[in-house]
Amino acid sequence: MSNNYSAISKTFTYQTTGRLEFLSISSDLENFIEESGVKTGTVTIATHHTTCSLWVNEDEKNLIGPRSVLDGVTPDLHRALDRFADPNEKYGHNDVCDARNPAGRRDTHLCEPDENGLIQECINGHAHAQALMLHASITLIIKDGQWQKGKWQQLLLVELDHDRKRQLTMLAQGIDGVKGEA
Repeated sequence: MSNNYSAISKTFTYQTTGRLEFLSISSDLENFIEESGVKTGTVTIATHHTTCSLWVNEDEKNLIGPRSVLDGVTPDLHRALDRFADPNEKYGHNDVCDARNPAGRRDTHLCEPDENGLIQECINGHAHAQALMLHASITLIIKDGQWQKGKWQQLLLVELDHDRKRQLTMLAQGIDGVKGEA
């Protein structure tokens, strides 16, 4: 008797609401693992973006902040990420070369200019820098058809830039638990 190896992937889209939003996507991960049929293996989750990350930790308001308007308290991770890469600092990435700034230092990886030669780029050098502190992809263990995690662990999508649609892909691979002929 042997088990069958299987691999399945699925892309998810999320709408974020603002900078430094930590969105729990644990239930989507758990549902995906169940749908995949993988009983023993791994699941890899990867964002499609450079200013959006993944984080496994606690979904706790003093650490990451509430889902709604902040209550006058700066959550720990907001403070730590902004200390690492302050949004108010000058970043060469934000010095876009276009009709309004012909001497700009950044002339690659830009959106198309409009009819006036202006490029509508995000001023997000800080978000790219903050992404260094977090992960663009994470691999987790599947055992007995479930993500192996600690009591408080959650999978969080982290918006480092501004509100927008974000995509990530999950790939589950391993033994599906179906016994076959040897």
